[in-house]
Amino acid sequence: MREYLVDYDVEAEADVARIGEWVASMHSREFAIKYINRLFDEIESLSYLADSLPRSPYGIPLLYHPNAKTMTVGNRKLTVIFHTDGDYVVVDKILPSALMKY
Repeated sequence: MREYLVDYDVEAEADVARIGEWVASMHSREFAIKYINRLFDEIESLSYLADSLPRSPYGIPLLYHPNAKTMTVGNRKLTVIFHTDGDYVVVDKILPSALMKY
């Protein structure tokens, strides 16, 4: 089984920051930090799961990369859009899962 290094596009990093700010506004800064750390742990599993996930059938992920794949995280409330590039899994975008119907 191939293992990848997980890397984040600048846009995905900004998404993580926005998610953290939103969670902190709804709960507390401490809760937001724990939430984001759990998200990072879930996303890190792409290092060994990336090859087992199929190419996305939805149009929105394909706007970010022609071979985009998706994985849901955060109790299926968020969708991580990513692609593989050599030894890397590149996280392109993190969106609310409700948007993936298109």
